[in-house]
Amino acid sequence: MPISGRVVLLPLIAFLMLVPTSQPRATMVQRVTLPELVRRSETIVHGVVESVRTEPEAGGARIYTYITLSGREFLKGGGAPGTQVTFRQLGGQVGDQVLYVAGTPRFHPKEEILVFLTGKDGGGFQQVMGIFQGAFRPGTGPGGESRVEGVAPDAVTGLLPTKEPAGGQEILPTGGSFPDFLQRIRSLVKEQAGSSRP
Repeated sequence: MPISGRVVLLPLIAFLMLVPTSQPRATMVQRVTLPELVRRSETIVHGVVESVRTEPEAGGARIYTYITLSGREFLKGGGAPGTQVTFRQLGGQVGDQVLYVAGTPRFHPKEEILVFLTGKDGGGFQQVMGIFQGAFRPGTGPGGESRVEGVAPDAVTGLLPTKEPAGGQEILPTGGSFPDFLQRIRSLVKEQAGSSRP
């Protein structure tokens, strides 16, 4: 190959190596405090997953996973214990079609969970607040103690600590046991309902 051909070919190869072939994608959500997550949620429910199913949206443009939960306790909104709630999240697999959304929680039948849900979307279903921020479950620590875990790995770190009014000490939003976490949420719901009254 003549030298002039090499001069053109080398810069072209270098250029092609630097140009990305696809756009990198990430799921990003704004971190919030537990009081803010409670305030923004329309429904907060603690219960057990009854079923998980995946279906394509009409026309097949999107795939959704539908989660039906039997509520043990509605901490905000919703109905009486035993009432079922079905919410959905974008993503799932139907046949050989897969739609993966990074960060979405994976729910399983018979799993005990606590979810913070949005208002209804255009399809008439609620969704988990902040994709993964509003989905928790009880867990067991290394010493056998009860603790709070995120259903998705980033749920616990997706919440910002709050400051205690008196001492200014930081409070970890998911610190302590799962029953303690439920009680903090009950208190926040009650406090926020009281402050919104005229």
